[in-house]
Amino acid sequence: MKPTTRLRRLLSEGLVVAPGCYDAMSARLAEIAGFDAVHLTGLGVEATQLGAPDLGLLSMTELATHAARVAAAVQIPVMADIDTGFGGVLNVNRTIREMERAGVAGVHIEDQKLPKHCPLLAGRAVVTVEEAVERISAACQARTDPDFVIVARTDADVISVREVIDRSNRYLQAGADMAMPVTMQVDGTPYASLSPNEQMDLLRLLAKEIDGPVMGMGSAPPEGFTTADLAEAGFSFMMFAASPLAAAANAMAGLFRDIRVTGSDSGYFAANPGVYSDPLEIMRAVHLEAYAAVETNASR
Repeated sequence: MKPTTRLRRLLSEGLVVAPGCYDAMSARLAEIAGFDAVHLTGLGVEATQLGAPDLGLLSMTELATHAARVAAAVQIPVMADIDTGFGGVLNVNRTIREMERAGVAGVHIEDQKLPKHCPLLAGRAVVTVEEAVERISAACQARTDPDFVIVARTDADVISVREVIDRSNRYLQAGADMAMPVTMQVDGTPYASLSPNEQMDLLRLLAKEIDGPVMGMGSAPPEGFTTADLAEAGFSFMMFAASPLAAAANAMAGLFRDIRVTGSDSGYFAANPGVYSDPLEIMRAVHLEAYAAVETNASR
């Protein structure tokens, strides 16, 4: 089954939980853990591939090349972040074609003005609804695989929650398969300052008011809630966008600190044991046996 068709089927069966990956190895580890899909996070790709913040600095061809490596490393569908589509409608058209060729199962495209900013940063602004609809329409018309999933993200929380809902519905009407409402601000109040119950009430409101499938904005469920609560609320797709990158960064920072202070890595691994302390297990995770089989068969 094509990754696009598989993703469509998963979405028809209920909430798809797709942890954020940023390279081929992180995607492979998610697959080994048993997830049915992964999300290629823009923040993670810019941080790991450029050593830069999430400001839309990666080019379209760099992203497509990287996405192709990720998609080739796993058998599960990959949903990729393509920011604003890298320009006008012609650029959006080419971006969709290139991402299809890369082998990803779907993408999400946003309505921010250029230069784009991560929702965690100040400086976000959105284009007009009309311009955003043109982006969505161009993306939908560009796909050659009808199962390729196109998600419309809106950052209109910089205006109001009502604008987020209205834009999400307009984008679905324009042909998007799913809406991704960002709500880092809630009518001027930071989302993070709301209580967990208030956050969950907002998520339920979004799922109720948006007339189609809804994708979570990337943060974890509110404290005390789980993906099961998001499924009950009516969400279709949820990713933990930055969590794997944060875990990896914390682990590496701790290891480097120990090596710098003690001159050894033994203390770190004694305190943090795991199967991947053995480099051979890392190689096994990334298809060592398959590559060894190729060598063996070639020498016969």
